[in-house]
Amino acid sequence: MAFPFGRWVMIERLPEEPIVAFVYLDQHAGPSAKGGLESESRQLATMPSRTVRLSPQTNLRELTDDEITARKLPSQPSWLTSFGPQPTANAPWRTDPHLAGKFHPQFPDDIQVLVHDGDPRRMRRGPELCWVRVQRIDRAPTRPVTGAHGLEKSHFVYVGELLNGPHTLESVKKGDRIKLLSVAGMPHPLHVNDDYLRERLEWQITPCDKCGASECFDPPSVMARVRFPDAPADSEIQAFTSFCANPNCGGVQALKRL
Repeated sequence: MAFPFGRWVMIERLPEEPIVAFVYLDQHAGPSAKGGLESESRQLATMPSRTVRLSPQTNLRELTDDEITARKLPSQPSWLTSFGPQPTANAPWRTDPHLAGKFHPQFPDDIQVLVHDGDPRRMRRGPELCWVRVQRIDRAPTRPVTGAHGLEKSHFVYVGELLNGPHTLESVKKGDRIKLLSVAGMPHPLHVNDDYLRERLEWQITPCDKCGASECFDPPSVMARVRFPDAPADSEIQAFTSFCANPNCGGVQALKRL
């Protein structure tokens, strides 16, 4: 789902009373909505009593202009300024600091993405740069990253349409919807799949010792099996190192099971 940043919404909580809230971006906690119960409409904009962290499963709908007027809600609540710069409605990727300056100058949602079939060491096929038109934002699982400033969190996964067909890749084709992450240290966003996102919750990655990239091509368990082919089938590799996913970098990442 695309989060309706900058809009008042109704969040259903059957059988409990719904919440009326304003959708905003918390730079630390991700997409959020702040407001209160429908019966508290007089103080929703000035004294919100509820904060909801949004996910694709959150059941919400945008309020119409008439509904906003009836509740005497402002276009933006006064507390919003304390949360810093906000994404433009329905296009928060345009304000992602890791993507700044990387979009096509004539097509502001089009960006080159590092698309792949999996780890080149396993697949014997390298990644390709392909144009993707970013269409929406999903809530990504929090990804533990060990860096210079301790445990960092990344909250977003973007979904876009692949605009050109890869030359050698076999798992994706022109017109496919793919998921991608903006990654600090990498010159382009990285294509990822659902298996990677699910498993990523279970692993901590120390960023590359050269470029600082903190993501990989394959789910860590797949990477471990490739690197330890003689390990017993029922064993679990707890930690290993890997060459960086950033093409032409040559640095090393460290992965550890949580």
